[in-house]
Amino acid sequence: MIKVFLPWTTTDELYRIELVNVLQKAGMVVVPNGPLPADEIDFMTEVKKALEIANCSVHILSISYGRTISFDRNISYSKYQFFEAKKKLRTDKNFKMFVWYPPFAINMPKEPQQEDFINEIRYNIETNMSFSDVSSPIHLVDDIRSMLDYREGQKFDISDAEIFLMFNQIDEPQAEEIIDLLSDIVDVEKLNIIQDSDFNYSEFCTQQIGRSKLAVVYFKETAVWALPFVQQVWKKVGGASSKTPILLIGDENPETNRNKIFKAPKVISLIIAGEIIPLEIKVQYDKVIETA
Repeated sequence: MIKVFLPWTTTDELYRIELVNVLQKAGMVVVPNGPLPADEIDFMTEVKKALEIANCSVHILSISYGRTISFDRNISYSKYQFFEAKKKLRTDKNFKMFVWYPPFAINMPKEPQQEDFINEIRYNIETNMSFSDVSSPIHLVDDIRSMLDYREGQKFDISDAEIFLMFNQIDEPQAEEIIDLLSDIVDVEKLNIIQDSDFNYSEFCTQQIGRSKLAVVYFKETAVWALPFVQQVWKKVGGASSKTPILLIGDENPETNRNKIFKAPKVISLIIAGEIIPLEIKVQYDKVIETA
């Protein structure tokens, strides 16, 4: 049973209530499950108790800073709970943090302290921490379920790579030509995805992307496969919080590929002429290196 630490809030309580309902309907247990304690010491004690048993935490970013700790007016209740969860993140490799920045908060003016707190979070995303701006609690919980994996995953023999290129076996001839051209100038790891194989491609991709500078999903005849695949991989590696950008690149021939793009943070989608795909991959790789 997944136990979710959902911080108490002193602002926008209705959003917390709605998220509690969605999490519970998804079969998860929400902690703490009682009202916010009136006494500050009791509040801190209950936060620590809830985090001890939680598998993950979900933090809602509001427009208001909210109630602050009596002995330090620079720390809000939300900020205190966030950094308590972050302490666990750094000591428990299986713990995950999810930060939700809902559209209502993005598009509204915020209190200066809250604006600073949001920026502090956004610019300090760590491993096993995910930052999301999806539109609804249902979408958020779907993403959480897809990213949580508490089973001991298979460990693959992974190598550091500059570029990790993934493709469907149907596009193997064209993909191999691209790899041959790229391999003369950069280190390329490849993955030929064979349909109906029992190989754990999802877990392998997650581990290899984490050891690569740029991940590339290439397609020509397999757009129907490529789009859902890149979405799955993007979620698996942490979405917007991933350290490695993903390039989804397709051949403009056939013409049906022209609108096959996936828009998301840390994902670049391009449909271009097949003969310049190797050059464009190198261009995108160079941009990654320049901004690293």
